[in-house]
This record gives sequence, C-alpha cells and structure tokens, in this order.
Amino acid sequence: MRTSSLMVGMLGLSLVALGTACRSRQASSTDAPALDQVTLQLHWKCSGPHVPFIVASEKGFFEEEGIDITIREGSGSSATSKLVAAGSATFGVAATNVSVKGAALGMPIIQVMQIQESRRYCILSKPETGIRTPQDLIGKVIAGSGGGGTSALFNAFLAANEIRQEQVTYLNAGRAMLEAMATGRADGALGLEVDDLVRLQGMDVDPAQVMLFEDWGIPVIGDGVIVNATTAREDPDLIRRFIRAYIAGVGETFADVDAAAEIAVRRFPLARKEILVGQLTSVRSLLPSPLGYQDPEALEELRRITVEFDGVAEAADIPLTRFSTNEFLPE
Repeated sequence: MRTSSLMVGMLGLSLVALGTACRSRQASSTDAPALDQVTLQLHWKCSGPHVPFIVASEKGFFEEEGIDITIREGSGSSATSKLVAAGSATFGVAATNVSVKGAALGMPIIQVMQIQESRRYCILSKPETGIRTPQDLIGKVIAGSGGGGTSALFNAFLAANEIRQEQVTYLNAGRAMLEAMATGRADGALGLEVDDLVRLQGMDVDPAQVMLFEDWGIPVIGDGVIVNATTAREDPDLIRRFIRAYIAGVGETFADVDAAAEIAVRRFPLARKEILVGQLTSVRSLLPSPLGYQDPEALEELRRITVEFDGVAEAADIPLTRFSTNEFLPE
C-alpha cells in the first residue's frame, strides 16, 4: 500500500516531466471559450498537501485547462464534505475516511483521486505525559478539532484498542488543538505527523511523542479530492481537466519547493514558509503512484473499520464504486 523507496525515487525524477506533459493543452489567444468557474474547498488551513493546487492556480495551469479556480481554506473534512454534497463547492479536499463514511450515510459525494497515500494520523503529546500506548490514554484529556479526519477516527481508534469513550476526555479545541496540548490544557492532541510535528517545533514542543493510528489497528488512510455525484455523472471532462492541472502543479511544486512555498504564502499570508517546506519534504514521499491513484485494497480495509469500529453498518453493502473511482485519471 505504501510507495516503495525505489518508486518514490522514480516518482521524484519524473514529476517535472509529468507536469510539463500535462500542460500541453494550450488555450487560443482569440475566441477562447469562457472558463469554467469552480471552487476548491480545502479541509484545513493551508498546509503542505495543498501547495500543488495553489501553485497550479498561480502558474496558470488551471486556466490552461479552461478552469477559473477559487481556493478556500477549510475547517475540517466533515465541513468540506457537507459543502461539496450541498453543491456549495465544486471540489473538496477531505480525509478519505470521512468521505467514505459520508457516502455510506447517503451524502452524494465520491472521491475522484488520492493526493496522499497516508496522512500519518496520530496522537501527539509531550514525552513527560507518558502516552506511548493506547492504554496510556485512559484518564487523559485529548484535544481534537471536532471536524477533522483524525477526530472522526478517534472513536474507531479507541474501539479497536478496547477503550471505552468515557475513559478518555475529548476536548473540542477547533483549530487550536495543538496549542491546547502545547500549553497544558490537554495531555495530547489528535494530529497528522506529516503536518503537525513541524508546527509543534514552533511551539517549543520538540521532540513530541507520536503514537500512530496505523500502528494500533487502524489502516493507513490518506486524503483525496471529492466531488458531488452529479458533477461526476454530468461533467466528467471538468474533473479530468482539474486533475491534469493538479498533476502539473505537483511537478512544478517539487521542481522548486522553496519557490512553491513562497507562492502558497502569497496566497495565504498566515501560512509560514518554513513550515510548508518541512511538510512538503514528507508529502513527497507519500504521493501515490501513479499520481491520483486510489488503492482498492486500502479502501476495502477502510470500509471494514467504518463498519466494525465506527458503527456505520450501511458501508458494508455499498459498492466500492460508490465511494471512489479512478476513471478520471490520465491514462
């Protein structure tokens, strides 16, 4: 399920070439058709995995594909899924476990590509708290966002390790869950190893203790791009063009990570360049191969925990194609 070291190396060498190839479509300078107006709803404030979308926008790759894109920061995968389901956003970045659960419960959404094979979901804590195994969580306060992919998985993580929800106090801290842990309001915080270790260094929590969900009974879960089922059915060409522009953005991003981070900060000034650069170092190793590909075996395992530990019995009987599809990826 994880890209091998060899494949990562090969992927890295080919990113620029891929980006160039995907930009071959050129719009005419005269008689150009009107651009399709779309919105991309991120699932959080600007972070490393979002940078290729921003770079693709700033470099004109979406425009070359006939798309005028607006990129908005978000407040969790659950909120993003609801916006896409309601038609308030054309595309959304969401944790795959959240989109699978949403689709199983009747949301008209489908994941059309994977942007990371794993986000390295985890519980972060200061070493002095002694949180090293799931049983160490009993009696502790754990901060979460209330709407992110990690928060959505937390109850499944507890169930998989035979811990009752009432044995752990959950603190809904919104976007300040890392700050809650760093300042002592909570013993630990739900987070993403890829994104949040770098952020914690800026809060003088270094090193942080990391307990990965995937080491304790929860399968590897990444992030993907979702669309409304109506868009998938009625405008497949738009999705294909969107994906081509994103792939071009990936190539441009990893050709010059420093420059890519600067572009992202110009778009979202509250982002910090040094944090984005650190995150992108990890993001590169977690890209699927080929870019965008969704592993059916990984999705089946995710379906299993959605049914077994998250209590969504509806997920058992819905076809995998209701959750995700690779049909829009370049051949």
